[in-house]
Amino acid sequence: MLTSLISALLAAILTIVGLLHALWGFGVTFPAANEQQLARMVVGKRGITKMPSMTACLFVAFSLFGFAFLALVLGRLVPMPISKWLVAAAGAGAALIFMGRGVLGVLPAFERALPEQPFLSLNRRFYSPLIFLIGAGFALLTLALPYWGWRLGLLG
Repeated sequence: MLTSLISALLAAILTIVGLLHALWGFGVTFPAANEQQLARMVVGKRGITKMPSMTACLFVAFSLFGFAFLALVLGRLVPMPISKWLVAAAGAGAALIFMGRGVLGVLPAFERALPEQPFLSLNRRFYSPLIFLIGAGFALLTLALPYWGWRLGLLG
């Protein structure tokens, strides 16, 4: 029950963020007034004036859609006829990627490399904590897989 909720919530968040990246790839500047302001909000690279290419934005969008699908598979909301080990490995990898980015995003070295405002304050307040929580969600879903629960003595 809880895994279904976590799975659906992760999939929804990742899908929404993926849709934003896709829109940005097609030139939509929401929630900013223009491209330069958007680039400063979501990329944060020193002196940035333009958003990354359409290809880069769409790559990120489709990657996020893939992670959303993985969340549904891990929560067993979408059955997949593939190895449980492969699903577990993908879940563990997703947890490491997202939790790693969440932690790295608040380290002083990361902040010195990307000093542009308002990205820096948005990253500290919203992006890094959300990304870390997404990673924690993937970790919980991976650990809740029936095989792991049985191995760890959590399931009968």
